[in-house]
Amino acid sequence: MKNMKNWWRLMALACVLLSVMAAHAEISPGKNGVAFLKVGVGARAIGMGEGFSAIADDTSAIYYNPAGLVHISTPCISTSYNQWIGGLMNGAITYVNPCFKQSAIGISAVYLGTNGIPRYDTKDSATSSGVYKAYDMSLNCTYAFHFTRGISFGINVKGISEKIDNEEMGGFAVDFGQLYHTPIDGLSLSSVVQNVGPAMMFKDAASKLPTCYKLGIAYRFPDYPLLIGCDWTKPSDNKLKINAGFECKMMNTLAIRGGFDSQLFEDLNGGLNLGFGFPLGPYEVDYAFVPTKRMGDTHRLSIGMRLGDQNKTKSRDLCGE
Repeated sequence: MKNMKNWWRLMALACVLLSVMAAHAEISPGKNGVAFLKVGVGARAIGMGEGFSAIADDTSAIYYNPAGLVHISTPCISTSYNQWIGGLMNGAITYVNPCFKQSAIGISAVYLGTNGIPRYDTKDSATSSGVYKAYDMSLNCTYAFHFTRGISFGINVKGISEKIDNEEMGGFAVDFGQLYHTPIDGLSLSSVVQNVGPAMMFKDAASKLPTCYKLGIAYRFPDYPLLIGCDWTKPSDNKLKINAGFECKMMNTLAIRGGFDSQLFEDLNGGLNLGFGFPLGPYEVDYAFVPTKRMGDTHRLSIGMRLGDQNKTKSRDLCGE
């Protein structure tokens, strides 16, 4: 009972902080830089509409709620690839290792870039004078631990690099996450703050980080192979958005997923995500499809692999993204 009272106090404080931060973060849409930090990672989470912060039970927890890493009970490695909008290539590799029975560590790298963008002379805009490359990258170090029964916390520190032709800038950001598996069987709650850090300098211009604040809820039905999740996210440079989705397992093997992203729905005439996943021995293959009318369709493929004892897995049958 005491833990429950403490939890509700924490959630009330989180709600107040979210409201205050959102009120002070009303900037016109798209004003912040380093936008690649907003791109989702992991086909499973994306297939569920990215309503994932209160689920966060696989390696992609690093990107949605670092506190969830404590629910991975065996070392895992995963990789994810996406041929994204406009010919951009987006990939990630993630490694998670549980330690000391009450905590876990993770490392990961995320890349977004293009093979080359045509360069045009200002005097002759019809003739290309070659190509230049542009990319964004982040390297992440994550630590999560059990605080008390049912409650875990996590922190993710990321080094950020962004390059356009010969110009480059770097910086860092921090994510904080909290996850609570309530006494109600299958119900979990979360609060997350992402991309907290100083502005990055590009030439003489400051580029603010895309800080965002999340509250999440998820429910795993005790008597049915169904999992649902929902996040309320307030980006510092946009209005409140909703991410929600589900995962349903058939014969404890094939997982069917669907989700909704309110921001994609409003901005790109999309927002209805689909996906599936299945096991292959120690591997898991996950796929997500994100259609948009304005920018075309994107496909995400992720492959995860267990490196330890397969019989120790807790929250999921498999640990891939």
